[in-house]
Amino acid sequence: MSKTKQRNRSAQRYGRVQKKTSWYGDVPLLPVVMGAVLLVGLVALVVFINLNNKTVAASGSPVDGIPCNSNEQLAVHYHAHLTILVAGSEAQVPANTGINQDQQCLYWMHTHDTSGIIHIEAPQSSATRKFKLGEFFDIWGQKLDRTHVGATTLGAGQQLVIYVDGKIYSGDPRQIVLGKHTQVVLEVTPPAVTPPPSFTFPAGL
Repeated sequence: MSKTKQRNRSAQRYGRVQKKTSWYGDVPLLPVVMGAVLLVGLVALVVFINLNNKTVAASGSPVDGIPCNSNEQLAVHYHAHLTILVAGSEAQVPANTGINQDQQCLYWMHTHDTSGIIHIEAPQSSATRKFKLGEFFDIWGQKLDRTHVGATTLGAGQQLVIYVDGKIYSGDPRQIVLGKHTQVVLEVTPPAVTPPPSFTFPAGL
């Protein structure tokens, strides 16, 4: 066999090997690209949702249908109290929660100090509305469920014990209705504080 024929046959064998190794050439490119774009979009959406509650109140946008008004709405005016206990120590609710200094407005649910008093101040059109603890946490920009209380995430062996007006509450903490002088205690145990703390509202509130 001549050297020329040997070279031709070697080239043919080499070509067949090359075709076998380029399996990815059969994969449609468009679905791969679209899948990657959708994945990036999904990740961005999750990040947006996680950040949204923390940024919406800062922008003065409505939260849970509660606007941030430039003037106090006093047609409906009463107060509730929130105590948060984590491992036996009290965690303060920040002053001016729900008061936007940059936008010069305040939400219908807000605080003025670190006493835990929640001010509910709304227009007459909302006289029949039942304001809930979950709405206050949304305005605050913090999580509230059975495994999260504000910045605290419950770990193994911890439990959230809830008291409403001194009585054990076993439902969804977000659904607790804040009426006049309602007292809520959110206690991350152990240890348990027994009996749960109570609060005396100042005269005139």
